[in-house]
Amino acid sequence: MIVLDNVGKRFDDLTVLEGLDLRVDQGEIVGIVGPSGTGKTTILKLLTGIVEPDEGRVTVPEGPLTYVFQEPRLLPWRTALDNVAVVLRAKGMGKSAARTEATGWLERVGLKGFENYHPEELSGGMAQRVAIARALAVQPRVLLLDEPFSNMDTALEIALMDLLQMIIEGNSMTVVLVTHDLTEALRLADRIVELTPEGRLRDLDVSDRLALAEEWLSAKIRPRS
Repeated sequence: MIVLDNVGKRFDDLTVLEGLDLRVDQGEIVGIVGPSGTGKTTILKLLTGIVEPDEGRVTVPEGPLTYVFQEPRLLPWRTALDNVAVVLRAKGMGKSAARTEATGWLERVGLKGFENYHPEELSGGMAQRVAIARALAVQPRVLLLDEPFSNMDTALEIALMDLLQMIIEGNSMTVVLVTHDLTEALRLADRIVELTPEGRLRDLDVSDRLALAEEWLSAKIRPRS
């Protein structure tokens, strides 16, 4: 179980999170939504240990944890295949087996035929798919997703979400998805929480997902007074 208990985080004089509580059960997919600048990414960084809380407690289960950032963060001197294989090699897999496994993961994210391309030769969406394949290849216990679909068209986004959901459910993976797009969270997450401008979380009622999506879209396109 992931636990954030009464967590507070400040950067200099700016309070980003205050009194924040979150529980994510093993195998649960939780979406965190909210506008840019509210601290959603800070929550993920707290879970990885990249940053430490100023108050409260952060608990993450032991085991492999992977993080898909908003940008791919691929090694530019390695091919798409080697960017995935390198994490498998780091786990102790032999070179041939790692390359075979990496090839399979690239095919699953729709990149068959692009194994020998370098990051600079790939579109932004293709590079992000390499990053997703790399994250999934290690079969993490905890998967953190920071707006991973922002550079993709809708059809590819839906296909990758379906793939992620199948893999997550098959491996009892715990997932925290951060996004400003409620429709992404509605498609992938079991439970959705909103991070308010005050740095606190509130649960959204997802019992009627269609109604919630329509309400969100209506608010999004409503003219400002």
